[in-house]
Amino acid sequence: MAEERDAVPADAEREWDAIDIDDIGGFDVAGIGEPFDEDLWLDGLARKVGMGHLSDALPGSVPPSYLYALVTIGVLELVLGAYSYAIGEPVIYLQNPFFLLQPIGLLAAVYGSRSLRRRYHEVTVEMRIRNRTDDPERLTNVIPSWLPWTVFLSVVAVNYVRLFALGGPVAVYQDANLAAVIGWTVANPVWASIATQFFTVYVAVTLIAPRRLRDSDVGVDFLDPEGLGGLRPIGELVKHAYYYVVAGLVAIGLVLYGPAIVGIEWERTTATNLIFTTVWLSSVATVGYAVFTLHQFMRDEKRRELHRLRAMEERLVEDRWGVGFQRASSEKQGVLEGVRRRMERVSATQEYPATFSIWSQLLLSIVIPKAVQLVVARI
Repeated sequence: MAEERDAVPADAEREWDAIDIDDIGGFDVAGIGEPFDEDLWLDGLARKVGMGHLSDALPGSVPPSYLYALVTIGVLELVLGAYSYAIGEPVIYLQNPFFLLQPIGLLAAVYGSRSLRRRYHEVTVEMRIRNRTDDPERLTNVIPSWLPWTVFLSVVAVNYVRLFALGGPVAVYQDANLAAVIGWTVANPVWASIATQFFTVYVAVTLIAPRRLRDSDVGVDFLDPEGLGGLRPIGELVKHAYYYVVAGLVAIGLVLYGPAIVGIEWERTTATNLIFTTVWLSSVATVGYAVFTLHQFMRDEKRRELHRLRAMEERLVEDRWGVGFQRASSEKQGVLEGVRRRMERVSATQEYPATFSIWSQLLLSIVIPKAVQLVVARI
């Protein structure tokens, strides 16, 4: 719905001088900051296991996914820890204190999922997506309904394939203990459901949303006073989403390599290093795709608008290719000046990521997880 807007003639511009600025009005920001109360996929799953009734019974507005995470993580960690202690097996948190970061990270993932989805909702409100495109639903409802289930069922299937490759629950019980069986059959699917929710929201923010924005008719807001084409909100969201991934990778790095800091022996294999590096590179690829897509989108929109304005200028001037090509008839001179002012504004619009601050923040957050791994691994 990006409409072609011709420049305003000088006479019309002078009429605005007589209008009080308070009479013009502005953008209604009522939608920004309001609680995002829609259910995510994990909320729906939590309702299926009874957390919806508990959520409704509690005062305030506690999402079912929060209760699901608190109850399942709390119960499983207590049961598995108590069982291991009772049968004389080592408790994982005594073997590796950094393992406490696992339940903390899972709870943070549930919070991060809702936080990112809420912020994306605020981004669409701030960018006025519903007013700027004929198909706003593709941008407001950015997570395909099939994606979480596909990811979750795939992860659970791989988990059970690995379990039966070891001989099944009975063989695992005989080789290890009941805690291992509960871990494979109950805990892993629970952790997978939480990870799936964060993964799908993150993918939606960094991969799906930028691509759909690029392919939409929203266009770039060249009147943006910040000179960023109105894309600062989604650019900031991409950066914010990656910060969650950075925190998660640092936590994983500490779990895997941290015991050496406190003098505890902890097995680290080449496969461990390879998996960590693969996950890190994948995260870099996602944020790189988002940044490149937004940059390409702004660049193409700028070129398209400048070409349109250039064509308007050529129609307005006299003797376009001669010495006096800059002259225009008196009745067209105001329009020509307006076109040229708009060309200056469009040319001045920066392409995301536009500043050294944004670049430095992104590059630093990319380097931190790998740096933590390399430093701690050498201790």
